[in-house]
Amino acid sequence: MGIVIKQSGWNLASTVLGFSLGALNALYLGPQFLGDTYYGLMGYVLSTAFLLFPLMSFGIHNTIVKFYSRFTDQKSRDEFLTQMLLWPVLMIALLALVVYVFYNPIRLFIASKNQITSDFVWAIFLIAVFQAYFEIFYAWTKVHMKTVGGNFLKEVFYRATASVLLILVAFEIITPVQFIYSLVVIYAIRALLMKWLAFTTYMPKLRIGKWYGTKDLLHYSLLMIIAGSVGTSMLDLDKLMLNQLMIIDNIAWYNVAVFIATVIAVPARVVAQITHPLTAGYFNRDEIGEVENLYKRSSLNLALISGFVMVIIICNVNEFYELMPPEFAVGIPIVFLIAVVKFSENLLGSNNAILYNSDLYRVTLWLGLLLVIVAVVLNIWLIPEYGLIGAAVATCVAYVVYAFAKVYYVYHKLSIHPWTATTWHSLALIVLSIGVFYCWDFLWHPILNIGLKSILITIFYWFTLRYFNLSTEITGLFKKYLK
Repeated sequence: MGIVIKQSGWNLASTVLGFSLGALNALYLGPQFLGDTYYGLMGYVLSTAFLLFPLMSFGIHNTIVKFYSRFTDQKSRDEFLTQMLLWPVLMIALLALVVYVFYNPIRLFIASKNQITSDFVWAIFLIAVFQAYFEIFYAWTKVHMKTVGGNFLKEVFYRATASVLLILVAFEIITPVQFIYSLVVIYAIRALLMKWLAFTTYMPKLRIGKWYGTKDLLHYSLLMIIAGSVGTSMLDLDKLMLNQLMIIDNIAWYNVAVFIATVIAVPARVVAQITHPLTAGYFNRDEIGEVENLYKRSSLNLALISGFVMVIIICNVNEFYELMPPEFAVGIPIVFLIAVVKFSENLLGSNNAILYNSDLYRVTLWLGLLLVIVAVVLNIWLIPEYGLIGAAVATCVAYVVYAFAKVYYVYHKLSIHPWTATTWHSLALIVLSIGVFYCWDFLWHPILNIGLKSILITIFYWFTLRYFNLSTEITGLFKKYLK
């Protein structure tokens, strides 16, 4: 776990900075200066693009991570990487042709409930293309265990530039419509910077040599188009369906609640950037013991860290919404439901890394398709009946079932699971902390209440964790930095 801890520390710092900027954008600048309609439009454009990018990338960002370590000489690696850059071009050209031919039917479909979305078809397409190549070049650096620069671009760059643009909107230098189109430029620049980082890390000679489109590579890439990102794109699917079933302002309110809960996923996102290439290497060297060790330790540490974040969020959510306009309060139950989803991601540890980087990846397609079907059916049923809360319930139910199905499948095939007795002690600490502090409110200003309650939670949580030594890695960090 040494390299995991080292790079994860830097990645955590940039991710926290990114989420701080994201909080500024999502909770103040966006709602304040774009308004509910255009803020909801921004969420719709980005969510739809994120749903499309795995198709644009042809699943290559996962294929590079899984197969790169199989190539041991420079010539074969150069040929492999060259082909990985070219495969998505064919898919993007095909999809561009489809959008061009069926442009008007696509516009009419997405604008059936909200007319404002009809002008942004090509913006969605281009953002998806740039996001696809960003992830491909990011995977390029991951396999060389160089994740810090890519994580900075992913978490900080977009949010920082978006903050600048939102300030320009505030001063009426650009319009909200120009802001939406400016997002295309931001993603284009970010993809180019990621390309520069990738080529700085390892600059291959472009070789069109041996054809590496073998059955297993092609099969894996095709499966990863759907399976590789299905779990992380569930909330984007919610926003897509909300646009079809409700007025677009609802997406703005949903966005805020989702952003608050998504902070819980930060530890899993940070650690996954390094556990994926590590797990791929273990499988390629047939080191199943190392896979299990990483599986259990990543689950425990992520559960403890993300659990702490979840306790802070849940226990302060009511005070926080007192700082927002009254109409946003509809998102409080959504925060609880999405918090369960994001905590589940952490509790699974390196489960995704095991599935995507072993011969078990095939089942992710069928589990992913089942997840999408269940989520779509539940959304169609629950959104008209319960609105935003219905969308959150649909996602929570579908994802939790999906997550534990993945754990069961890995256990069934490899006889390993991510949990130990200490995991249950950690869950008890989280439940106890929420039970003690959720109803403990002060009669002061919400910001003062949030600060004081968070300090008390921190003292209680981390003292208990260290006293019972629930994690040797975390206790070691305590001893190192609080000596």
